[in-house]
Amino acid sequence: GVALFAAALIWLIALATYDANDSAWFFSTGTNEIPANFAGRVGAFLSELSFQLLGYGSYLIPAAIAVAGWHYFWCRAIDAVYTKLVGAAMLFGCSSALLHLTVGRVDFGPRAFRAGGYLGEWLGGFMSEYLSRTGSVIVVLALMVAAVILATQFSFGRFFSTMFELLKSSLAHGGEAFSQWR
Repeated sequence: GVALFAAALIWLIALATYDANDSAWFFSTGTNEIPANFAGRVGAFLSELSFQLLGYGSYLIPAAIAVAGWHYFWCRAIDAVYTKLVGAAMLFGCSSALLHLTVGRVDFGPRAFRAGGYLGEWLGGFMSEYLSRTGSVIVVLALMVAAVILATQFSFGRFFSTMFELLKSSLAHGGEAFSQWR
């Protein structure tokens, strides 16, 4: 668990201190001999690879690693591992596609930057070819909701019933306080 927390922190630092001029393994775009990335050459490589594949959606990777680290730290088994992996993969893909559909390309330093990465560009382009941009955004948002349900077993029904119960009790308490004040 501690090792996963450390990996998540290093990955997050690598993403946050990304510099397009850093030379990274397998990528010849960099001009800096010494990487400016706080995580060194490994961080420059991780951030370049992450941003190329997922774009800004790559910030979900450290979060997923931290959640796994939390479970391992407390020695809790992750229920329905394959379902959660499918949900996480859907969430990564849909967030990249949504970033491509809404933001597109960003001028980030010396070169244009894909906000959704290659995956978002491919998925968003494929979907917008058949559903147009608006239809694609609607489908991607619906798939993101499904992905959150699969990855976290979050229940919107339980959430809204809890919210309505809280609203009902606070209105009853407010009405009682108002009648006592009056």
